[in-house]
Order: sequence, then C-alpha cells, then structure tokens
Amino acid sequence: MVDRISPRLSTAAAAFLAKAATCVAITTLDQDFLDLIRSFGFKTAMCVSLARAGAPVSPTVIFGEESPWIPYYAARNYASLDPTITRAFRTRKAFTWRDVERPDAPNEVRRFFGEAREAWAQDGLIVPIHGPFGEMSVINLLSAVDISLSDDEIAMLQGVCSIYAANGLNLVQGVLPLARTPALGLTPREQQCIFWMSVGKHDADTAEILKISPHTVRAHLDSAKTKFMVETRPELCMKALAHGILVPDHSSPI
Repeated sequence: MVDRISPRLSTAAAAFLAKAATCVAITTLDQDFLDLIRSFGFKTAMCVSLARAGAPVSPTVIFGEESPWIPYYAARNYASLDPTITRAFRTRKAFTWRDVERPDAPNEVRRFFGEAREAWAQDGLIVPIHGPFGEMSVINLLSAVDISLSDDEIAMLQGVCSIYAANGLNLVQGVLPLARTPALGLTPREQQCIFWMSVGKHDADTAEILKISPHTVRAHLDSAKTKFMVETRPELCMKALAHGILVPDHSSPI
C-alpha cells in the first residue's frame, strides 16, 4: 500500500515551516502554529515540559496558549494519575486521549477525563518530544470534537509539532534561527520524487510525470529516507520541508 500525504496538510505545513524557519518571536511562532492546526479542527496548543535531565518534573507550560484548566489540573495533582503522561514517557509516537482511555479505569481517572472534557477539550492529540539529554516535553493539540485524522495526517502533524517544539524552545531560550542545513546530498531526482509524494501523488503518478518506472520512484524515495535517517514517508516529507527543499523548482521533470 502506497502512503498518501494529504495535499491540504502538506501545503499548510509547508507554509508554517517557511515562516518558522525565520521566526524570531515566540508569539509569532505560536500564532502561525495555531493558524495551521485550526485548519484541521484543533482549537489550541501548548508545549508542556515533563522532564529535565532524565528526571520527571511537575508539568509546566513553556509556550503556547494557557488555559484556566492548567492551574486546576495542578491543584488537583492530576499529573499523578493522568495516563497521557505515562504514555508520553513510554513512546515517541503521537496518540489521542481516546488511545489511553480504558473503560475499566479507576473512578478518579474517569472523573479526570470527564472534567477535562467539560472544562477544556473533547479530545486531544499528544506528541511526545524526547530530547538528547533526558529532557522531555509534549505538544498538546486540543480539539472541541473527537479527532478524526488519517494515520498519515497524524504522522505529518507529529513532524510539524517536533519542529514547532524545537524552534519554540530555542526562541524562549533566546536562540535565534539559523540558516537551513543542506539537503544531505539528495539528488535532483530524489527531490523531485519527494515533492510529488508531498502533494499526494502515488508512485505510479510520479513515475508518469517524471517518465521513469514506479520501481525507480520507490528506489529514489527509499534512498532519500536512508539519507535523512527516517523510516516512513511522512517523516521524510517533514524532513524535506524542514530543510527547505520542497519548492516548485523541484517539481519540474528533467
């Protein structure tokens, strides 16, 4: 089965990343990120610190939109029973509230989710961000309705969230954005294949556009994944976006 990337999400993500690459103010980054996620049904987002140097800390909002729910959450010590925190420490994959809810959960956990839905959001997408020195945070995307996104869309959002987190943490620490890094030796043909993948083309579609075989398209994409050290096509697309190589010039057949 060929992975598909939503053209709508790809276009919106590309617009956000183009702005994020040169953003010098956390308030601007937050607003640009909100503009992106709201187009997919989310109403707000925040980056929350959960660990430093490998040691858990009380959940602390670093940047993003605050909510009256946050001090209430802290006052009730809900971090001690919040299953989203437990899952975030155990995985690097994005997940929703419903992924961690259990019908046989203790009463206090069911009450926690009930209060969260009444006061905060109907559903949430949690994106764990694990740092190299034991630091850990999550990007919380909150929705007023149950989340209904494809696996590829969630994977793409996870990639966008990782860049939002990295850029946001740099900005709150006073580190200004650097120039984009080179495209890790991608060939022009590899970049063309990534471009057409990013706008939702099947391998066969890309093969017809570039006048090569579908097998060759797959080989180019597999080679690009190896160079970027990623395993999936959504991850490859996000890496390419972050490196600034998904531009119209790369779409022209040669």
